Amino acid sequence: MMNKLIITGHSQGLGKALAEYYLQENWQVLGISRTLWPQAPENLQQYALDLADNQRLRQAFPGGLLADFLHDATQWLLINNAAQVAPNALAGIAGLDPVVSSVSLNILAPLLLSEEVIRTAPAGSQGGIVHISSGAGRKAYPGWSVYGAGKAALDHHALCLAAEQHPQLKVASIAPGVVDTAMQAEIRKSSKQDFPLLPRFLALKREGGLISAQQAAVAIARFIASPSFGREVVADIRDWMPV
Repeated sequence: MMNKLIITGHSQGLGKALAEYYLQENWQVLGISRTLWPQAPENLQQYALDLADNQRLRQAFPGGLLADFLHDATQWLLINNAAQVAPNALAGIAGLDPVVSSVSLNILAPLLLSEEVIRTAPAGSQGGIVHISSGAGRKAYPGWSVYGAGKAALDHHALCLAAEQHPQLKVASIAPGVVDTAMQAEIRKSSKQDFPLLPRFLALKREGGLISAQQAAVAIARFIASPSFGREVVADIRDWMPV
């Protein structure tokens, strides 16, 4: 049995914790990220790519990047983890470039990767697609119209894939809770004038309200291994944290 994981944004934070988890479970892992692990273990293949650059992303497919990796998989997972939280700003403040970058990375890249794995996965293999979503896609927050729209798009994409009932494919869009990563540090550097939610995130860090990337990764993996994966399409990982 050959288990294979494709994961984006594997070089840090939640993506790194998930890659480490599945490597420990003896999965073959393909990590796609702008930066790579300096010393990769034997079971980790890496591909340096800025996923916000959709031209380069599209060029990787004719080269057979995903098809070559998946060709002998009996079970496979795609975890669309890479994302950017910027622009952390009220509409009309951020400018156009951060909006284009956010939509390319947070929406276009996961949809293109999902399309390609469904198209190229070996016949008869058991597949899974997991979008790392956010509560920001399920509740309106001032300053996150772009980020929230991206995460809401992933939720709906997962629901549509599930409705299509692809054979031997499970899909979920999972909100991981508030994880202590570089993304959170970036949020805390925002301007209060531009991003009204700033005091809430400063308080979460100050009061120990963040979970570690390793805790979130274990809970996500527990969900994926459970019968709920494939039934609960839009999920919140806090329901799967140890009590």
